[in-house]
Amino acid sequence: MSVSLKRLLDKADKALARKDYAAAGAQYEEAVTLTPDAHRAWFGLGEVALGIGQPDTAATFLEHAVQLQPEAVRYRQRLGETCGRLGQTENGLEHLLTARRLAPKDAGVLCSLSGAYVKLGNWHKAKAVLQEVVRLPHPLGAHYCLLGLACQHLGELDEAMAAFRKATVLAPHYPDAWLSLGFLYAEKKLLDKADACLQKLLTLAPDEAGTPELAGDLAWTRGDTREAADFFRRAANSAPTNAYTQAKLAVVLVQCGDALAAIDAMERAHALGISEDWILEKLGAMFALKHWTPMARKNLEMAVERNPDNTSAWNTLIVVYSKSGESEKVRQAADTILAKDPDNVFALMNLATWYIDQGRHDEALALLERSQKIAPQNRYVYSKELWALLSASSAKVADILNVARTMDERIFRPQRRANNFAHHNHDPERRLRIGWLSSDMRKHPVAAFVLPFLRHLDHEALETFIYYTFSEEDNVTAQIKPLVEHWRAVAGIGDDALTDLIEGDEIDILIDLNGFTDSNRMEIDARKPAPIQATWLGFPGTSGMSAMDYIFTPPDPVLEKGDWCTETPWPLPDCYGVRADISDVAVEPGLPCERRQAPFTFACLNHFRKASEKTIELWSRILVQLPEARLILVALGGKDDATIRYFRGQFEHRGVDPRQVEFRGYVPQRQYYESHNEIDLGLDPFPFNGGTTGYDSIWMGVPFVTWPGEHLSARMGKAILENVGLHELVAKSADDYVDIAVRLARDREHLKELRAGLRERMLASPLLDAPRMARNLRDAFRSMWRRWCETQNTSSHPN
Repeated sequence: MSVSLKRLLDKADKALARKDYAAAGAQYEEAVTLTPDAHRAWFGLGEVALGIGQPDTAATFLEHAVQLQPEAVRYRQRLGETCGRLGQTENGLEHLLTARRLAPKDAGVLCSLSGAYVKLGNWHKAKAVLQEVVRLPHPLGAHYCLLGLACQHLGELDEAMAAFRKATVLAPHYPDAWLSLGFLYAEKKLLDKADACLQKLLTLAPDEAGTPELAGDLAWTRGDTREAADFFRRAANSAPTNAYTQAKLAVVLVQCGDALAAIDAMERAHALGISEDWILEKLGAMFALKHWTPMARKNLEMAVERNPDNTSAWNTLIVVYSKSGESEKVRQAADTILAKDPDNVFALMNLATWYIDQGRHDEALALLERSQKIAPQNRYVYSKELWALLSASSAKVADILNVARTMDERIFRPQRRANNFAHHNHDPERRLRIGWLSSDMRKHPVAAFVLPFLRHLDHEALETFIYYTFSEEDNVTAQIKPLVEHWRAVAGIGDDALTDLIEGDEIDILIDLNGFTDSNRMEIDARKPAPIQATWLGFPGTSGMSAMDYIFTPPDPVLEKGDWCTETPWPLPDCYGVRADISDVAVEPGLPCERRQAPFTFACLNHFRKASEKTIELWSRILVQLPEARLILVALGGKDDATIRYFRGQFEHRGVDPRQVEFRGYVPQRQYYESHNEIDLGLDPFPFNGGTTGYDSIWMGVPFVTWPGEHLSARMGKAILENVGLHELVAKSADDYVDIAVRLARDREHLKELRAGLRERMLASPLLDAPRMARNLRDAFRSMWRRWCETQNTSSHPN
């Protein structure tokens, strides 16, 4: 390089440093005119173009610089970053990977590379790169802050917290570190620690918008809505174009009852693109998720009052009405939507749910088939249809399989990743990494079946990971977390990132505990992040997924044939599941009808949606033969007059005196258990048997009659009864079901024999033997893994 060229470039560099882009650009242009291969000048032109907001032009200049000097790390880094800004993420990643090969310990390059992985949605790799950064000498607080954000996105909240804490130690005057740590503490409900971060921010950066927003969130969490409103006002003043800060302010002002101020905030939010009804709708949805039903209803009704065309608010309102048991309002809201939009799939599905809740499965199925034609890519249509088919007496196994396979073909199969798991250790006897995917590790029936065996798992044979997909935790969650080696809070993680996380954890066997229940993450299963996948507990039927290898079942020759599912059935020895301690409500001695001097009482405490047309027919035959007997049933809307009239009409037109049938709504849990002391004999619905309620019934000393069907949910009652020696209550036909119920109602001495010591028999049975279940699961996992390893070894070494 000539002396004159060097002086010209030095002069240009100084102009660039003081952001005199016009002077710097002119001088760099002069340099490339004099010396076309002056790579430093081409790079400078790229920097000028970036400075004046022309990334397209910058990329051209930077590419030329890289061509002239391909080993220049700084050039590669800047070109990679610029490609990322232009959406050319794969191209940018290549340049940054090259820069890392040239300078493997350059913190700036590594941070840029992690940013590229973030743009590609690969947070797992972004985290790995940032871990390299913090292992370098003299890492910065900002580096740990970035690492914390990556961990937080992956649901590794404890690691994120450790990284943010380290950032605050290394850079105690760095506001972003304290802000990130504060919001994470708030998310974890560690309010005292979050408040300590806030106090630090009030010293370091009191005027930055994030500081009062964190203060507002903390006040809102504590229920101090007026204080929250004051903080959100300050945040909104600091960031006046942030629509969501304005929306938060509007929401808390509504809660404060400060109508005029709320309207002002709503108008500002609306001016920034948020509508008033949207704010009310989202507030209502939030309350609905928290099960604050009255407040959800109030806000959603306000939303549809302000905008009757807000179909999203109407659909959420349907859910709220349904939870309140207001059946007629459910139907009216659905009709309102469909009058405006006859093809609104969510309204059709909600109306189908209304029919299902009333046991009108064929009408529900007709609506769901219509929905499927309108939205063939909406997986929720198929899953709701599967639920309806499990309960419909008109449905055949072939119907269930057809819907499940269609869903897989259209929705799940295309999502599968090409992964042969060649990197996995194929040692059949090593310690296995077991992943559990669930939203229900909280106060929920599924957790009641998981907590017992977790206490007894063989940790020398199994390393346990739980991927918890729900946003809130409770006292049950607190009991479960210490029992597993790895707890992943992944509620806010996208499907690809969560799949990456599971793959990164090198899970050997992934158990989906949701199936098609609320808050499920079936798209993760579809991507096949583990060599072996199985489904259990949540949804008592086939997933239809080609990516799902096994489905756990009770030991049952009919189920073991596997002609009802797409998975390979894996029968668990002894029983399907083990419950935790069920209730301390005592079993009152003797027959309730004699003790209470009341009519002989049958009951089914399952939701009435399980009562198929055939079930109602057989229950009616029983009541007609026993005109002095009564039947207690539970239905959503059991206190709704119109609903009760409809339900009773189903029995009345079959010859039953309507006074024989009592419908009840949902009751608190203890009252539910106490109600068993009114019941002489239970009646299991079909084809969808009781599961949790079957365990409860036996625990409370109430035997029940069941008629097994052809698939998993239709054979649950049989599996429960046979474990406590009540084989004679398993009917062989419809007539046998009726005969058993009638005979026991008349032969009360024999019924007393069947009821005697039932709780004690259950305590001595596999149904409550958690150590046995833990051993059975360990052995099942080992057998699955050996089978997989054998298959892999065979395919790797063909004859």
